[in-house]
Amino acid sequence: MFGLRRKKSAYGMHITDTQIKLVEVESNSQQMDVLQRHIISLDEGSIRNGKLLDEESVIHKLTHYSKSHQFQGMPVHITIPTSNLILRKSVFPAMKDQELRNMIDVELNGGSQVPFKNPVFDFMRLGQAESEAAAAHEGEGKKGKTPRQESVLIFATPLEVVEGYTSLVQKSGLTPASVDIAPLAILRLLAMQQQLSGTSLPKIFMFLQVEPDYADVSIYVQGIPVFMRSIQMNVGYLMDTGSEKIDAYGRNLSMELGRILNYFKYSVSSEQEEVDRIYLIGEAAWTAGLAPLLESSYSGELAVFPLERVLRANDLAFHAFTVPLGLAMKGV
Repeated sequence: MFGLRRKKSAYGMHITDTQIKLVEVESNSQQMDVLQRHIISLDEGSIRNGKLLDEESVIHKLTHYSKSHQFQGMPVHITIPTSNLILRKSVFPAMKDQELRNMIDVELNGGSQVPFKNPVFDFMRLGQAESEAAAAHEGEGKKGKTPRQESVLIFATPLEVVEGYTSLVQKSGLTPASVDIAPLAILRLLAMQQQLSGTSLPKIFMFLQVEPDYADVSIYVQGIPVFMRSIQMNVGYLMDTGSEKIDAYGRNLSMELGRILNYFKYSVSSEQEEVDRIYLIGEAAWTAGLAPLLESSYSGELAVFPLERVLRANDLAFHAFTVPLGLAMKGV
């Protein structure tokens, strides 16, 4: 009416073994306004370790919720479990995107690059291959040129996983607009926060995303993901008599974190470097309670993930929705 254009809304949906987190946001002068946020609890065992065991139960809950909150037909950006993801770094001749995609497809389907059939993948160009860059520097001034090589980071997951989650969303009356993984959704938010604040990222940082049933660990070197792992957390099994849930979770996570940090330093980092900063992502009460429990495994900087620049309103409750917020950024 009167020629006014309505701001564009976008929806992000993060699906775990125990719950679905859904947000609706709109962009406002580079920042985002959160219009709605919801948590839908799932029946125990309907999803286990990222595998859909009782799809009908999940569809029933999501359909009922989307109808009652008028989400039906809306395009949503969704996650698939990080536990099903394979990260590979390869070198290819420099070529256009479609040609490169075809070559990656042949490589993934024709060898032993991934431990599953029918991989679905995406890729990130990393620039000139390191070995070629060194050779080019040594051979400056020499005649003749060899085809340029570039490094490519490949993200691959089973086709059945992607089809399973997109089908679940469609059967619930929603439209899957894109499929992503939580670590990349969080990275998108962090990049926006750094741009708005004018600050730079540490050389090596980690996202430690804590959920009631699992923890996702992802490490980045100069903004490029180099390591991802999902840790299942059976807190009920870990609890001793009289111990608090967050204490049991923290003790187990601290041990796993110590192992991962050592593995990264001695097996992943080419120069045996350490992680400069760990960003804690999750419900505010959980991140606050876990921080002191992780100090025995990590002596560097532990920081709560920064949302204050990205969101127009400052509300601690939004920290539980970091992943779906990063997903929704694709649509604003």
